[in-house]
Amino acid sequence: MMYQNTLKLCLGLFLLSLSTTLLAQEEKPTLSVEDYQEWQNLSWANWLSDNGQWMAYRVTLVNENDTLYISSTDGNKEHKYAHANAPQFSIDGKWVAIRQGFSPKKEEQMKKKKQPVQNKMVLLNLETGEDETFESISSFSISENSKHLIMSTYPPKGSKAKGKDLIVHNLETGTSRNIGNVSEWALNDKGNLLAYVIDAEKNRGNGVELFDLEKYSIQFLASDTTTFRKLAWEEEASALTFMQAIYDTSYTEANHRIYAFKDLESSTEKLILDPSKRKDFPTGMHIRETYTPRWSEDLSRIFVGMDDWDEKEEEPKKDKKDKAEEEKVPEMEIWHWKDADIMPRQRRTYNRDKNETYLSVWNVADDNFVQIEDKKVKDASMIGDGEKMILLDETPYEPQFRLEHADVYVADAKTGQRKLAMKNFPRNNFYRSSPDGQYLLYFIDNHWHTYNVKTGKTTNLTKSLKTPFWNTRYDGPREILPPYGSGGWTKGDKEVLLYTEYDIWAFKPDGSGHKKLTEGEKEEMMYRTYRVDREEDYIDPEKPLFFTVFGDKTKESGYLSVNASNWSLGEKLLMDKRVRGLNKAKDADAYTFIQESYTDSPDIFFAKGSLKNAKQLSNTNPQQEKYAWGKTELIEYKNADGKKLQGLLHYPANYEKGKEYPMITYIYERRTDSKNNYVAPTDRRAYNLTHYVQNGYFVFQPDIIYKTNHPGESAVDCVVPAVEKVLKTGMIDKDKVGLMGHSWGGYQTAFLITQTDLFSAAIAGAPLTNMISMYNSIYWNSGTPDQQIFETSQGRLREPYWNLMEEYVANSPVFQAQNIKTPVLMTFGDEDGAVDYHQGIEMYITMRRLSKPLIMLLYEGENHGLAKKENQKDYFNKVTEFFDHHLKGNTPKEWIVEGQSYLKKKEKESKKVIKP
Repeated sequence: MMYQNTLKLCLGLFLLSLSTTLLAQEEKPTLSVEDYQEWQNLSWANWLSDNGQWMAYRVTLVNENDTLYISSTDGNKEHKYAHANAPQFSIDGKWVAIRQGFSPKKEEQMKKKKQPVQNKMVLLNLETGEDETFESISSFSISENSKHLIMSTYPPKGSKAKGKDLIVHNLETGTSRNIGNVSEWALNDKGNLLAYVIDAEKNRGNGVELFDLEKYSIQFLASDTTTFRKLAWEEEASALTFMQAIYDTSYTEANHRIYAFKDLESSTEKLILDPSKRKDFPTGMHIRETYTPRWSEDLSRIFVGMDDWDEKEEEPKKDKKDKAEEEKVPEMEIWHWKDADIMPRQRRTYNRDKNETYLSVWNVADDNFVQIEDKKVKDASMIGDGEKMILLDETPYEPQFRLEHADVYVADAKTGQRKLAMKNFPRNNFYRSSPDGQYLLYFIDNHWHTYNVKTGKTTNLTKSLKTPFWNTRYDGPREILPPYGSGGWTKGDKEVLLYTEYDIWAFKPDGSGHKKLTEGEKEEMMYRTYRVDREEDYIDPEKPLFFTVFGDKTKESGYLSVNASNWSLGEKLLMDKRVRGLNKAKDADAYTFIQESYTDSPDIFFAKGSLKNAKQLSNTNPQQEKYAWGKTELIEYKNADGKKLQGLLHYPANYEKGKEYPMITYIYERRTDSKNNYVAPTDRRAYNLTHYVQNGYFVFQPDIIYKTNHPGESAVDCVVPAVEKVLKTGMIDKDKVGLMGHSWGGYQTAFLITQTDLFSAAIAGAPLTNMISMYNSIYWNSGTPDQQIFETSQGRLREPYWNLMEEYVANSPVFQAQNIKTPVLMTFGDEDGAVDYHQGIEMYITMRRLSKPLIMLLYEGENHGLAKKENQKDYFNKVTEFFDHHLKGNTPKEWIVEGQSYLKKKEKESKKVIKP
């Protein structure tokens, strides 16, 4: 019996040991902050060679080191370049040119030593794998015919002239030709003609030259001792324009002649527009260099920018006494109630405003000059090829406080005559013109309309349909509802694609017919147009077209191929992943796209013909296999009004069933569409959800919808039921639930804790706290009043506070602060240009007076988001320490308990210890 008992005991210990060993083998470690430095981010810019045989992509590490990969799409060859970017493939697929710089650390060192930071350029032969490096190259371009590489160096140090060396490198022979003192250069579309401007010291030899890259001959297009500038080729023709400065000592600025050449492949015959010699050029005006003249596509007209020409004021002679007593100009601004833009906005737009010109047209065939824009109307755009122009006049409605309105005119480019098309129209709902210029497209009264430019006839395209084309999901404060949008026009202005909530419809613009192209409403799939060929501004039925597909409830995504000639639907790629960035090789049936999920790091896939047969080309973050990872789950719930919503629940890595975990709730607006987004861990983003998942937290992101005039209350009605639904799972410790958000999410965080004790700790980054004072503040990043944010945008309080005082007070955290029991960490930058940091001060002073737990972090020199590396890391650490203390029970850091005095702050900065 003793033997049997001993045997059973040994066997039991063995099985226990075996199960423990197997469990240890199955359970992977979680990440430490040090491990984050291994993680990569994929940088993608649709770099695919025209023949589909090569592609390029960048991988950036968390520590900022980056690598550019040049890979063959068959997977057999790969080239790597550190700190490189902007690859340009030759059309024949034989070459790629690459800009190469320095590591951030090296660049910082060079700047400290006042050394010039000048990029290199690497030329890689894709056939041989050999490369060549060219030092100090500021810009470069491979010609369209793949025969030449044009490179520009940096200006000589200390030179007053703008001229640099231009290197013409023959890709076939490997020889180079150097051209000195070049300030501008431009290749024609074919790549056989190179125009450049000579800008020499003391203007000796200035001019414009034409280099024929086929014949290796140079022609002089113009020469003088004045300045030449603004080279511009017509996109598809060998037609060139440029400007020459002409001076009049009576005026403060230069005037300009326009040189125009219609076909430099066959003739150097030039046309010259000289404003000083024309009777039809407006008096007191000059052609200005801030607008680049350009040909129309049919070469019948040239568009020019002109402006008022200011005469020099004759200064009175002053004696020494007058000069000594000369008064200084006061540093003062006049803020007038009639200003169309308030002064901070005028400061922001100063450079644009001072360079603004009046668009004008030189009709070459008729040799007449017409001014299109004027002091009232400065917002002109071309209809089609520019024979007609759209003009918007906002002046009758300025200053504007809600939705911007304008009178819409159609102007004739030959005569300048205007015709009123729409009066007092909301600009946000105006969709400009069709590509060929036959129609204007706009949305009003919940319907899409067209305006026939030639006849002036308006047509309601959607009137007969019960399907809503206005955005039924819009929960903002605008009275005039926005549409779901437009998917573009087909060639010849034959059809326009318009969106409903789920589907795409094709409409004849004259109202003669329409067709529903998808069945998204039945499938609960959202379809939108996606053009892989963007050379033209229309959908070409002869070229590939795709629709994006997105599962409204499932969050699946992918692409659907479409035949635009008859709108027949082809193959669909749909995956429970985030599929994005589809790109097509110009001359091959070859595609690349990115695929990722919450657990699958983004990678590039390559396909020939069918997207379903795609193969993986890149392999980012392979080290993830060594570590435990979480998972995501969609949670269904109803808000306080009974509306069905979703939330996104992220499980902690190495989740154990039956165990209760702390949870952080992260909020903004709708968040569940990010279900398949991969989030690389980093210690430079305080709201990085992967960091918290790796450290034993659930992270929950509920969707929020809004009722106008109740923004904070709407958040409560959505977030509280969502969190309560998750708590019912039994996986979360109800006493260890945190809340965080930034900006609008920060506001909702600050407001939520005034209405509920559900949360044990809260992080509010740059929150709005007083809706009344915020209404009267300025969005400094743009210089515009914050009033519009409330009345027409995210603030969702439709009227000024004096009309809705009760609602403004009820939805302001600062007026409900007496109810707060949750410890709060609030953060601002002292140069926040989105939410003035005085919003934080109001909350801090209020909470301090109430003796309630609030800590405010104020980062010097930071805007709405932290940009300095040291500040990013500090905030990351402090948020982690704050949550770990309040939600995990960790011993609090000194700054949480005692804060930090200004004296200690200065001691820490100076790294000195003050001795008694």
